[in-house]
Amino acid sequence: MTFQLAVIFRFACQFLMLSLTALHFFEAAAAQREDANVTLNAGDILLVPLNCYVCNAIEKETGVPYSHSVVVASTTNKLNEAIVYEAWGEVKRTPLSEIFKRAQKGERLFHLRPIEFRQGNISESDISAVFKDKFEGLPFDDEFLWNNSDTADKEKLYCSEFVIKFINTFLQNPEPPVPMSFTTLQDFWKKYYSQFDQEVPEGELGISPATIYRSNRFEKRGPLKTPLFN
Repeated sequence: MTFQLAVIFRFACQFLMLSLTALHFFEAAAAQREDANVTLNAGDILLVPLNCYVCNAIEKETGVPYSHSVVVASTTNKLNEAIVYEAWGEVKRTPLSEIFKRAQKGERLFHLRPIEFRQGNISESDISAVFKDKFEGLPFDDEFLWNNSDTADKEKLYCSEFVIKFINTFLQNPEPPVPMSFTTLQDFWKKYYSQFDQEVPEGELGISPATIYRSNRFEKRGPLKTPLFN
């Protein structure tokens, strides 16, 4: 009887493992099919959930689960081949696959589209030309200030500041900066800004991923599932 129970138990475990493997396969296939139906247009914005000390503070302070933002460089329905523009270390081109890998595990990017672009896709060549001419290579702004420059007098840009200043060059009704608040985590921000020997920029103008998410200038297209990368 003990031998029979052992055989049955082993068979049940093998069946469960095979079932879970099959379920994972079909879920992955479904996600891949869903991603195949998503089209990203040049000029679309993606909000990104990140997991880092400052990222978590930004998300808690602003009340949305996004601490980074990027702009889609060209129209495509192949997420594993898409390119985005971002301010990360410097303003640069980055494969979207890298953004997905950098995102917080278990969280999704959120897809937005400028409402003005719904009347017709913006020219990929125009986007590329403006990026290369005015933005590419500019340094990152760790101080999160709307008007800030480095010692070489190059404008410094943080992620959402870059996104909005870049997109605003194409909008008839541009997104304005708003007064920023740092009141939820006051002690954190005091310590953070002490490294720059400056006061917390409470009430100064700026843009956060939350500002973009809540703006009525952008159509909410919804979350993106993480695609399967070959």
